[in-house]
Amino acid sequence: MRKISLFAVAIAIVAAGALGVWAAAPTNARVTPSMSQGIEPLQLMTNSKGLPTAEFVDYTFVFN
Repeated sequence: MRKISLFAVAIAIVAAGALGVWAAAPTNARVTPSMSQGIEPLQLMTNSKGLPTAEFVDYTFVFN
């Protein structure tokens, strides 16, 4: 029984080590896209017209 539990612990340690190496591996993904491509948030905000408005009711001071 002791040998089986030590074998299970050893497998768990190896699996955790492999998972740690896999999680820390660098990727080839681009982190920041170039500014010439994609959506420009400033243009979206300045060109937006006719958006619905939300009403906010302030119930901070309600006296009954």
